[in-house]
Amino acid sequence: MVSIVIVSFNTVRELVSCLESIERSAGSLPHEVEVILVDNASADGTVETVRARFPAVRMIANDVNVGFPKANNQALPLARGEYVLFLNPDSELAPGTLERLVAALRGFPERAAVGPRVHKPNEFMSHNCARRLPTLWTEFCDLSWLARIFPRSRLLAWKYYAGWDGTTDGDVECLLGAAMLCRTEQVRALGGFDESVPLYLDDMDLCRRLGDLGRLRYLSGVPLLHHYSVSARKQPTALMKRLGLQATYQYFVKHRGRRYARAYVVIVASVGLASFPLGFVRLLGGSLKKARRRWDDLARRRTSFAVWGQQILRSRACRALAQDDTPRGFGRSRKGRVVSLPPSQKAAPLSS
Repeated sequence: MVSIVIVSFNTVRELVSCLESIERSAGSLPHEVEVILVDNASADGTVETVRARFPAVRMIANDVNVGFPKANNQALPLARGEYVLFLNPDSELAPGTLERLVAALRGFPERAAVGPRVHKPNEFMSHNCARRLPTLWTEFCDLSWLARIFPRSRLLAWKYYAGWDGTTDGDVECLLGAAMLCRTEQVRALGGFDESVPLYLDDMDLCRRLGDLGRLRYLSGVPLLHHYSVSARKQPTALMKRLGLQATYQYFVKHRGRRYARAYVVIVASVGLASFPLGFVRLLGGSLKKARRRWDDLARRRTSFAVWGQQILRSRACRALAQDDTPRGFGRSRKGRVVSLPPSQKAAPLSS
């Protein structure tokens, strides 16, 4: 049997799609799959919807949001399956996904976990579903954007196995916690997820400990659609970045020691300080470009207004000449009446 553990928080629409995909994927083995849902105090009607539409789902409804690691650990004692699949609520299984995941783990006792080829709707593979564990070098390349600028560099993009396109199976250091199949007893023996490790690195911490028990296998032929961080998108970006930095620091404290973690703080500070002048130059350059564009627009408007004014003056002059039928020697008063001009102001006769 396979126990599927899902932790939800205000993702009822995505969760319904996920549960429907599980029903389709588990069609060939309906009695060998159980779903355990742990809801972290959602306010969008998740509990009521699941109970009404999916009565077979076993549910734990928390009164408060206890976090991802603790919620998964709440479900572990209830799992009756030989294997446990940790699955995000914004994921969707394709038909046959469960069978292929189980087959890749059941026949290979040297493996501790397997993971599918996770991808967004518009891509072949998300690189973080098969990556290396964090080090000072990988985090420096990430923070400085060197890994993004040089994605094919084996040195700078080392974290994501640069040079490998994910079209073949392979052993990796870390799988994505959004979809990872493990042996239930091994996860229980490890104590499940470490609840002291915050969001974003809880799956890396588990993979680090599972790696001591066996290999972690990425499966290119098992696709899984993931809509990515539906709950996290509702949180401020600055908060998510700060949580990510704090999580990495705590991971290094646990697995590398405090001296290593302090070196990480130095790297973060150095990259942050270096980004200030670069950001100022970029801001200044952008401001100058905007100012230049605005000046050019203003100059064009001035030119157009000048031409328009000249056209108006010219048309008024032409109109005045066309309407002026006063005989020579006479003029017009301000009220429009014809008056006689003095001899000194009369027009001289035209010479023949």
